Amino acid sequence: MKIRGICYRCGAEDELIDGLCPICYAQEHPLIEVPDRVEIEVCHMCGSYKRKIWQTPKSEEAFEILNEIAYYATKDAIKKKSVMVEVEIYPEVTQLPGGKRSKLIIPVHIVARGRLPGEKEDRTYEKDIEVHLRMVQCPRCSRFMSNYYEATLQVRAMNRYLTEEEREELDNFVREELAKRLKKDRMAFIAKFIPQKEGLDYQLGSVGAARNVAQRIKEKYGGKITETATLVGVDRDSGKELYRVTVSVRVPEYKVGDVVEYKDKYYLVTAITEDKVYMKSIDYKREKIGLAWHIAEKETKMAKKKDELDTATVIATTPTIMVMDDKSYEVYEFDNIGDVKIKEGDKVKIFKKEGVSYLVNKIEGKDKQ
Repeated sequence: MKIRGICYRCGAEDELIDGLCPICYAQEHPLIEVPDRVEIEVCHMCGSYKRKIWQTPKSEEAFEILNEIAYYATKDAIKKKSVMVEVEIYPEVTQLPGGKRSKLIIPVHIVARGRLPGEKEDRTYEKDIEVHLRMVQCPRCSRFMSNYYEATLQVRAMNRYLTEEEREELDNFVREELAKRLKKDRMAFIAKFIPQKEGLDYQLGSVGAARNVAQRIKEKYGGKITETATLVGVDRDSGKELYRVTVSVRVPEYKVGDVVEYKDKYYLVTAITEDKVYMKSIDYKREKIGLAWHIAEKETKMAKKKDELDTATVIATTPTIMVMDDKSYEVYEFDNIGDVKIKEGDKVKIFKKEGVSYLVNKIEGKDKQ
């Protein structure tokens, strides 16, 4: 409460706040409280630092990392006395830590501006403190160094082994997705990479990372995800059972443009999505269907890869379609197919099975030789 009177601290006559003149009140009531020394734990291996939880630095440059650490260590230690106070923090990094057991002290200059309840005008309060970095090993690096893992991510193909091209492409994809995931999940590291004859195995520090990457593979390539868990022990502190999880993602056996067999009929794969494979029959009916992956994996099988189909040239379109095989020069005749618009001279792909030939589709775009 403000009244005019004599300051009990200095004897000056002025408007008083709790019995003090504005100058004495400011001296007795700083805008912020902060200790002269602040300590923060920093991992000597990865540069992460501990606030309420361990944080990954936003930068990869050493001085910027130290600035960030000193800034947040100071910010967390400051207690503002009013919502009307704004604080600026200026770390003054001049050296780098020397190693695992080294100590580093970063001077920090703090400027607070604003006013407390009862004050008419804003004022400025400045203070210099020291931020002491204590170099330790964070839980993530400790677990990484001990080959700790929570989950195994298995990457496979349905009903076959991954090709060398697929192995390289999928391995790059997994590593890129894990690098993105690390920004949110510090345990999304590869503890061990185990190439298998059937596909790729990754021991990961995080179950969430294994599930996330498997889902991303499924979104891009289609396929099916399964998950199993194995009991490995009991937590000493909580008494909870501990499990290791295996997340298996199987990409499709085939790709768009391949011919597959389903219920004794042959289909051209027209689209692959996260949940389904879409196909159309290569007989004159051109029946279109979509199968969920749990059905497709069990009830379909590869008949012919796109690149292995025979090619032919259209030599007539009426009254029926006639084509000549580009290698054997045999002539084949097909009923007109409504969804395939063909003219003389066009190139087409044909599928032969047990003496029967099917016109699969017209060769267009980049597939055209």
